[in-house]
Amino acid sequence: MHRSVPAISTPRAVSVPLAGLVLAMVATACTGVEPDGLAMADAAVSSVSTTSQPATTQRPTTEPGRTTEFPARKDATTTTTTAAAAAAGETIVPAGSAAGAPSGGGSAPADLMSLYHGVLGTYSVDQGLAISPVAMPSVAAGVAPLTGLPSARSGTGAIVVKIDNSSKARPQAGLDEADVVIEQEVEGGITRFAAIFQSSAPGRIGPVRSARSTDISFLSALGRPGLAYSGANEVFDTLIVRQERVRNYSAYRFGGYWRDNSRRAPSNLYTSMSQFSTDAMAPPAWFHFAAAPIERGTAVASFQARFPATTISWTWNGSSWQRAQDGRNHKAESGAVLEATNVVVAQVGVVDSGLKDPTGAIVPEFVWAGEGPVAVFTNGRRIDGRWIRPTLGDPAVFVDGSGAIIELMPGTTWVEMTRSLP
Repeated sequence: MHRSVPAISTPRAVSVPLAGLVLAMVATACTGVEPDGLAMADAAVSSVSTTSQPATTQRPTTEPGRTTEFPARKDATTTTTTAAAAAAGETIVPAGSAAGAPSGGGSAPADLMSLYHGVLGTYSVDQGLAISPVAMPSVAAGVAPLTGLPSARSGTGAIVVKIDNSSKARPQAGLDEADVVIEQEVEGGITRFAAIFQSSAPGRIGPVRSARSTDISFLSALGRPGLAYSGANEVFDTLIVRQERVRNYSAYRFGGYWRDNSRRAPSNLYTSMSQFSTDAMAPPAWFHFAAAPIERGTAVASFQARFPATTISWTWNGSSWQRAQDGRNHKAESGAVLEATNVVVAQVGVVDSGLKDPTGAIVPEFVWAGEGPVAVFTNGRRIDGRWIRPTLGDPAVFVDGSGAIIELMPGTTWVEMTRSLP
């Protein structure tokens, strides 16, 4: 199937009438600042007054050091900024359109929502955001759409879990079982993960953290996914709720989480795939998978993906890419080094979301929609080209300089959403 879409729309105007109100709201709601500089948006629910929050639900458990505390509170830990960040490099950042704003629920009033300066929240799922026509990928029956491997779960819905990557959160649970992991920059220049599970169902995933407006850029391309997150400020939470294809499993609304008392909050909230319904539309194929070993491109032994406050290294071991962060092997809770069959480094445009955290750090919004440069690392080789996402409802397709499709090897894939290529 080919997709050819119309030209990109024009920017919308946004006013900022409530900065003082939001500053006051932040002063009241914020419970502290993490050592890494991020707001404690996911503070332990035991610290929240029960006079203003839903009652906590206790569930028995047999796992040592594990208790349940639900629901976690909705966060209000951001303030505003009027500066706008430019798009990175050549990456196309599609302009917003008030007319194309998605319909749906959400609790934030219109005047509070006017504080939002990003663009993803103004798009409809089918709004044309790229110019180049592309062939969408597909997989055969019985093949997992995100890995290209045979799977008994090929027809199940996907679950996206937001996972902490602060130093206090490592080692994480579940990353080594995800079909796809998207690493995205958040405020302060550190990163957070969106782990996508479809062909696997781990029993322990986390630490679970809050959502960002960046998540809108890929959620609707997953069929009818569920999104598991600890909460979000009122503006971001409303934007997420308005995504009509997304099943909302926020800890503020849903009880399928527990706190691991062997860790300190906020990096101690966990969940399990058994808590979520996967009886939903399965995602489409996300990648073009190769039928034979890929020999094109340039052989590379290792490479780096750089973020403002951390550097990720990937090293080829002959069968997969192994991950290190800031010079140390990045391990899962099992003790195994995290690895991926494919690593995609996508140069993605960034805009100022209009919000800041309590330390004054801008909350960036990365717009993985439209077109931009890409470096694909697969089978020990590097292939440069461009990523193309015609709409928010489409997966990214990778093409080389001649327009030919760049294929991936069947298996797991990590996507590094960065400001520049390695």
